[in-house]
Amino acid sequence: MAEKGLTEEERRELIGPLAGTVLLRRIFPLLQRLAPCGTERDTARNRQLFYSQYAALLLIGFFNPVLKSARALVAASGLKKVQQLAGGQKVSAGAFSEASSVFDPSLLEGLVHELRRQFARHQFRVSRSGRLGRLPNPIVERLVAVDGTVLSALPQIAARLGRGSQGQWRLHTQLRIHDQGVVASTLTEEPAKGPHSERAVTLQQIQAREPQPAGAPGDLYILDRGYRSAVVFNELVEARCDYVCRLNRGDGRVVEGPVNDANGHAVQLPALTEADRAAGVVADELIALGGGSGASPARTNHVVRRITVEPVPGRPSSARQGRLRSDQTGREGLILATTLLDLPAEQVVLIYECRWQIELFFRFLKQVLGCQQLLSAKTRGVEIQLYCSLLAGLLLALATGGNLSRRAYEMVCLYMTGWADDEELLAAFPQPP
Repeated sequence: MAEKGLTEEERRELIGPLAGTVLLRRIFPLLQRLAPCGTERDTARNRQLFYSQYAALLLIGFFNPVLKSARALVAASGLKKVQQLAGGQKVSAGAFSEASSVFDPSLLEGLVHELRRQFARHQFRVSRSGRLGRLPNPIVERLVAVDGTVLSALPQIAARLGRGSQGQWRLHTQLRIHDQGVVASTLTEEPAKGPHSERAVTLQQIQAREPQPAGAPGDLYILDRGYRSAVVFNELVEARCDYVCRLNRGDGRVVEGPVNDANGHAVQLPALTEADRAAGVVADELIALGGGSGASPARTNHVVRRITVEPVPGRPSSARQGRLRSDQTGREGLILATTLLDLPAEQVVLIYECRWQIELFFRFLKQVLGCQQLLSAKTRGVEIQLYCSLLAGLLLALATGGNLSRRAYEMVCLYMTGWADDEELLAAFPQPP
């Protein structure tokens, strides 16, 4: 990249979105809408910490990795430049702690959607290399990965709560693969049991979906075996969606004889090709699932296809989960259930392997955006931090042209703190931000 040949005007145009506090100033006018929120009880007008300033301090912390705790943000609130940028005065530790009980996390959702719309107008997309590049566009645009991740409070906060799973939450997420958009997310306290279990929360998210327009292709859900349930599968089909889900070895019973689909037509699976066998596919069959044949007591009310994959030596496979299993050598097979009856088996396997995108999303959320450890011991405070982390990620995506790598984030932080110059920042991106 020939950034040295740029004129001063061109350099300012390219660096502008990232220069100093410009990146954060993009969101702060939007945050001002929140200033009156949470002040209803303040009839004496004594409140000094407003929602807009609280969220601004969290965002400043995301782009300043040295600010790793609530105490650090409280101390930083006394700096003149921080006060000019975030608004307000120095914050007390008590007011900062109380904020998570006063402010409504859902009010930040509108700001997230607003930045998402800006992001969509630029039509940034995740790189179509690797597995995604080998799937047809109509398939990729339907993919939604489902999973959950555990988030923990800072050790000193968890110590005040006691032992066990207190101080931990599970973020249940549905992620659209082609643009990394969060379709649905629900935060529950650990342990993930009963109504907080992954299956129960996923069912609630599916039922809360907007009705699918008639004739439009529904989403294609990718699920790990923790979600294998005929009840979940039936709910997805009822919502006009397809799925690819991993099963256990004992799940399902092969159906003998002809099988008809919902329209009464005989189902004929594609014959296995050389490409399928090269991907490790050893069996492709129709099964009955549930009701005594694994997955759940209930039965599926639709045709289910089961594809069995044995990992090919020397070829990466989701069956190994990215590593060789010397302790479970007999469990490396990948068994998939799906409603995709016409698609080649090899492409069904590729679809499941795209599930890894949600793991990368969680890693970015926790390790890059600073949600590895949480600043609050209250669920509402955790939700506010998560919304602010999404805002920080979208700001970074907008400023860098969709480049959300850890190295890009580090370079932006180094530039904003004065350690990297213009040329080094521009050189960090394959295309100018």
